[in-house]
Formats: sequence, C-alpha cells, structure tokens
Amino acid sequence: MSNLKFRAQIVCALFLLSMSAAAQMAPQRMAVTPRTAQPESTLFQVSTLDALLQGVYGSSMTLAELRQHGDFGLGAYEGIDGEMMLVDGHFYQMRFDGTMSEAPPDERTPFAAVTTFHPDVRFSVKAASLQQLSDLIDSVLPSPNLFYAIRVHGTFSVMNTRAIAKQFLPYVPLGQLIPTQSLFTYSNVVGTAVDIRSPAYITGINQVGHHYHFVSDDHKGGGHALSFTTGEVTVEVQTLRQYSVWLPLDEPFLRATLPFSGN
Repeated sequence: MSNLKFRAQIVCALFLLSMSAAAQMAPQRMAVTPRTAQPESTLFQVSTLDALLQGVYGSSMTLAELRQHGDFGLGAYEGIDGEMMLVDGHFYQMRFDGTMSEAPPDERTPFAAVTTFHPDVRFSVKAASLQQLSDLIDSVLPSPNLFYAIRVHGTFSVMNTRAIAKQFLPYVPLGQLIPTQSLFTYSNVVGTAVDIRSPAYITGINQVGHHYHFVSDDHKGGGHALSFTTGEVTVEVQTLRQYSVWLPLDEPFLRATLPFSGN
C-alpha cells in the first residue's frame, strides 16, 4: 500500500473515530501530520521469543553490534538484567532495583528487535489507555500482516512497568520469574513508549501484537510497560516490510527445544 493511501486511510479513520469521541472516557484524537517518504528499514531481531521464554538468557550479541542494525527498539539484557529501550541510538537499561542507566556498548543481549526509525505518519492522542491506544493504532494501519515500529512520546498520567532481577545459571523459564518481578508506577511522567507490533503469523518468533517498553525523558524510570494512561502524546508509526532474524550459535540455543509453549 502506498504511503499516500496509508496517510489518507489514517486521516479518514481518525475523522470517523472522532465522531464518537463524545463517549465517556474515550481518548481524544488530534491532528494528523503526514511525513515525507522515507527509506525502507528492516526490523532486525536477535534470537527468538520462544528461546527467551525457555530460559536462553546467555550473551548473544553486543550492543555495539546491535547498534549497527538500528537506533530504535527494545529487548532484554544478558541474564534478564533489566529491560532494554533503544531510543535515538541510546540503549537504556531499567533494572530490578528501580535504577536506570545507559548501557555500555560491550553489554550483551539475548533478545532484541531494532530498526532505523523513519516514521511514515504522525498524529496526536490524548487520554488513551494502553488498550485504547493499541486499538486506535490498529484501526489505521495498512494491514495487520506487516511489522511496525511505533514511538509514543509525551506525558503519561499513569505508567505501570516491570523489571526482572538478573539471573544466573542454571536459568529457569521466564514464566517462573514473573512472580518475582519488581513493579513501578509513575504519575504525570514525560517519556517515550517504544512499541514493536508484530503480525499473528510470527507466534513464537516475536511477541504478537503490541509490545511496549518505556523510558522517561529524565532517564530515571522505565521498563516493560504493563499498562498506562496517556496525557497528550504524539504517535509516530513506521511500516516495516523487511524482517531479519539473527540466530545464536551458543550451546543453550542449539540445544533448546523449540517451539516452546511456555508451560
């Protein structure tokens, strides 16, 4: 689908959605700004989601190597040592103890999805929950069968995130770590939600649908976004038609039983 048709579809969809905005608690949608045509980018991924769920948390690729494939994205750090947010070429690491720092280039990742961010369109939204925002974005996408990199920046009236403590060998499946995660709540925080949206047919390779991580502008808070309510935010969407998966050669990945149900 051409960028022109995509933009026209967004304008039309947002207009139709605005007709029902009078409903109580409905998010407010504001002006759409089409962007000029941008070069094609690839969504580059390290390892697979099933491998991560199974407990393959070892080092696969350095951040310096990963940075060659993009300046925007999300992922995990070696040993699940916090959550990764890649924004404007900077890797941020939100840890279990609530501290945020910029990760060094020799830090490693067992799983990540990044791209060079060139948004196709931009529009504004106000007072939307995570689900409302996801539904709105889905309603204006050209197709559910493509990949998308989505940047949401602005004020979040509430942002709930998580981070998991660093793990050591022998690793256990990720599902067993969820009950031990740290939970964080931020109010009226300004920052960026990094969203990678993947199609349904990629089950087991990447997370289907929207996957949000968050980093505050002051770099003091963030993590894997569990829920949120926006204030006024700007949404930028990039359509990705090229997808590349880099697979590790380390023994834990080679021995892993994939696909993995997570049970």
